[in-house]
Amino acid sequence: MKPYIYLTLCLIFFSCGQTRNSEDSTSLNADSAAARTDSVPQNSKSGTLNSNPLSVEEIKQRYAIINDKLQRGLLDSISFKYDCNQERNGTITYFSDKGQLTMIKHSYNEYSHFSAVDLYFVSNNTLFFAHFKRVSWSFESGQAAEGATKDDITEQRLYIVKEKPLLCLEKKYIKRSHSSDNPRPEDVQSKEVKCNSIAPVLKDFGKLIDFKDSDQHDCLEK
Repeated sequence: MKPYIYLTLCLIFFSCGQTRNSEDSTSLNADSAAARTDSVPQNSKSGTLNSNPLSVEEIKQRYAIINDKLQRGLLDSISFKYDCNQERNGTITYFSDKGQLTMIKHSYNEYSHFSAVDLYFVSNNTLFFAHFKRVSWSFESGQAAEGATKDDITEQRLYIVKEKPLLCLEKKYIKRSHSSDNPRPEDVQSKEVKCNSIAPVLKDFGKLIDFKDSDQHDCLEK
C-alpha cells in the first residue's frame, strides 16, 4: 500500500496493542479534519448530551459538541490493532466522555489497493452520524511503467435517527500522483443521494461495539 495513504488515513500510535490516553492536539486536529461534515458548525455549544438527536440540525449540533471536545483533548481513548492474516488489518479507537462512548474511529486496509476510515458518532450507545472515507488506488492506464497512480475516493455521510437514515450525502473525487492540481476534499461539494438500507452499517457498528469488550483482538471479522 502506498505510504502516503497510510500517513493520510491512519492514526499514529506510539505503542502496539491496547493503549489508553488523552489525545494530544496534533492527533485531534487530524481526527477532526477527517471527521468534518458539510455545513456543521464547528464550535457550537448548543444541545445536550442527555438525549439523542432527532433532526439533522440536532445531529449537527451534537457532532459539533463532540468534535469540539475532541479538538481540545477532553476525550479519553482506548485503541486496538488487529491483523487478519495480512489480508485485512487496521486500528480501532474508541473515544469516551466521562465514561460514555461518543465516537469510534476505524482505520483499515484490505490487501494493497484499498484503505478506509470509518467514523461513528454515538449518543447513549446509539449511532446518530457516520462518515466513511474509502480509497481505492490503481495505476494510470498506459502509464504503469512510469509508476503513475490515481486514488478514487468516495466519502459518505449518514444522518441517522432511531436506526433510520434521515439524510445521506456523498462526494467523489480523484487524486493523481503525477498531478499538481488535485482537488481539495473540502472544496468538493457533497450531493444528496437516496438513502439505502443502513442495516450493513448498523451491523458493522455492532461488531465494533462487541470487539471493544471481547477478549480476542487478533482479527475483526467482516
